[in-house]
Amino acid sequence: MEKINKNDLSDNIVEQINQIEQTSHKTVEVFSDFQDQSILTLDQANHTIDDKTIKVEITNEQFASFVLLHELYHIQLEISDEPSISVSVTSEKPDVDGRILSTANSIFETLEHSLIIKKQIADGSFNDEVKTEYLKGIEKTLNPNVEIDAANMTFFRSLILFDAVIFADKRDDSEWKEEYRDSFKFVTKAVEIADKNDLTVPFQFRRALVSILEAYNDVIISHGYEGMNYHDFLSITPVVSNHQLRLALNQVYQIKHSSFKMRDTHQDAFTLIAINDGQSVAALGFDVDKVTPDFYKEFYQQTVQETFEANNINYLIR
Repeated sequence: MEKINKNDLSDNIVEQINQIEQTSHKTVEVFSDFQDQSILTLDQANHTIDDKTIKVEITNEQFASFVLLHELYHIQLEISDEPSISVSVTSEKPDVDGRILSTANSIFETLEHSLIIKKQIADGSFNDEVKTEYLKGIEKTLNPNVEIDAANMTFFRSLILFDAVIFADKRDDSEWKEEYRDSFKFVTKAVEIADKNDLTVPFQFRRALVSILEAYNDVIISHGYEGMNYHDFLSITPVVSNHQLRLALNQVYQIKHSSFKMRDTHQDAFTLIAINDGQSVAALGFDVDKVTPDFYKEFYQQTVQETFEANNINYLIR
């Protein structure tokens, strides 16, 4: 892995890095770990963030500028006032936890792609050559050389196609609709939800995310599989009004004794569920022996703001 000198990067890339550093008060460092890539995908750059540094690593040499800019735009969204997904609970089955989180993150990133693609068209980094190579990669990804049953292939393709339709603007692709009919039932609904929400507005981004997670969960259940329990497993940043912050907790949220356990203690988890959409905003590790009707009564008398602050729950103002 080799560190890339900032002076060797394009003016546009340096401008994005400078913006990130000014907003985050962290130093951005870019590294190359170039590998032989037979296809172009959107995961050929990644990043990590610690207290002082944002480290970006790119693996595609031919399309280095495209994948680096793409990752920088993701970072800009991550450090902005955008709702995020967090997980404080566990099913105590690592493969189940991983499947829930990876599919949710895929949907989350596709919503970000709705915003990023506009920037990459505007700055010229998503040009005809890149689009052609990206779509070649999608075609190869849609037909992996692995043994997989029809239902799981539908689940997999649904996420790949949703992302491709959004990023490459293939909403009217009749060939995909015909070839992947089962997956496109979800894709059509998900794209409709994404398109009707202004994803630059945190409340609408969150609403779209929750709705598309529900739609994807419905696909899984319709094929006879157990649902993903996104509502209970994921905590999604609440977006509330100042008026809601002043309300008693039970007017806006309900406490649910979850079937999951707290990830850190493996004790019972209690999720804080929004009444309006049924989505968890936090998981709370109460002592189960102390959770009585009187405990609930007292806890619910707090305001929303008092609850958020006492339990270190991050929130955004609508």
